[in-house]
Amino acid sequence: MQVKRGFDVERMSASPSGDAILLAAVCLLSGLGLASLWSASGGYALSLGRSAHYFALRQALYFIPALAVFLACALVPLGFLRSKVGIITIVGLALLFLPFIPGLGENRNGASRWINLGFSTFQPSELWKPISVLYLAHIMDRRREDLSDGPGVLLPPLLLTGFACLIVYVQNDFSTAVVVALAAVAVFWAAGAPASLFLGLGAAVAPLAALSVLTSDFRLRRILAFLFPAYEPHGQGYQVLGSIRAIRAGGLVGKGIGLGTLKLASVPEVQSDFAFAAWTEEAGLLGVLAFLAIWCVLAWRAYRTAFAEADCFKSYLGFGLATLLVMETLVNVAVAAGVVPATGLALPFFSAGGSSLLSAAMICGLLYNLSRGKGDETEPRTAEGNDRSRAFSVGEDANV
Repeated sequence: MQVKRGFDVERMSASPSGDAILLAAVCLLSGLGLASLWSASGGYALSLGRSAHYFALRQALYFIPALAVFLACALVPLGFLRSKVGIITIVGLALLFLPFIPGLGENRNGASRWINLGFSTFQPSELWKPISVLYLAHIMDRRREDLSDGPGVLLPPLLLTGFACLIVYVQNDFSTAVVVALAAVAVFWAAGAPASLFLGLGAAVAPLAALSVLTSDFRLRRILAFLFPAYEPHGQGYQVLGSIRAIRAGGLVGKGIGLGTLKLASVPEVQSDFAFAAWTEEAGLLGVLAFLAIWCVLAWRAYRTAFAEADCFKSYLGFGLATLLVMETLVNVAVAAGVVPATGLALPFFSAGGSSLLSAAMICGLLYNLSRGKGDETEPRTAEGNDRSRAFSVGEDANV
């Protein structure tokens, strides 16, 4: 058997101890996010009659279970994790129904996304994001050699993904449903799904998405506020206008951490959806460049891990998880800058909320696990399957 590749997979694979650069980027973002939240949320906390450190201290406590989740996902053998994909997927789907149970679910501003745990709340859809990628990576690896048999091969994962997105949509969480759908598309693309699948999905989803916006007064007003923010400056446009003012006020070097003023009253949800605006006001353009640089390093190392994997399941998993993180970050930053309509997506590591932090910890833990590159098989291979083709191979010319 002679295999010629465009790059040396073994040389690119990370050491068994894991990707130190990826881990450093995660730690930096965690530290910066907590510092930014401490500074941004003080005024809002005081307006609620709480301590100025309320949100920051609560977020710091969330880091304890988040660290445990990161370590568990980073150390669990991927072969074992894959053997439990069915159970994990069923549990993830079941959790999506909990917000609809009276007495357990909690409704906020017309959205039923949370379950009340007594001491805190939890958003099951945040947990479903990495679970959906794990499931799709598993099923697409199992079926990738049958893709040429027709679209029926992809029907089960399409139906399950669509069903989960429908549940999340009914929770009045349109943005999360869209992110989950796009992450699924990324895994399908990585696995080499035919172009007709994406054309068909686009033709089916586009009118449904337009209908969901036109039939919802809230979503329609958000679209209009995005297109004409000055039309309703004290209504839906208030968030976007306040965020843009805060970003512009940062200048080159910012006002200094803790010294921002517009965050006190002009930027609604400054502790969650618009955390980036508070960071920009206080850190300025240089802070934004540092923020983007760290995120680019994290994305680079995550995608590098996915592209370097010889195991298709690991490649699909890494690519899907990296895309999930990148999408959430880009969309949140774009919303704060007024480039896209407000969505309600959290900024990983920066926005207040334990559910978002646990989801980010799970994603990064799995990415770090992949970067350890011990070469463990995620499932037994037959003699014919020892040289699997990969969706991410570059310049590969194999002669067996």
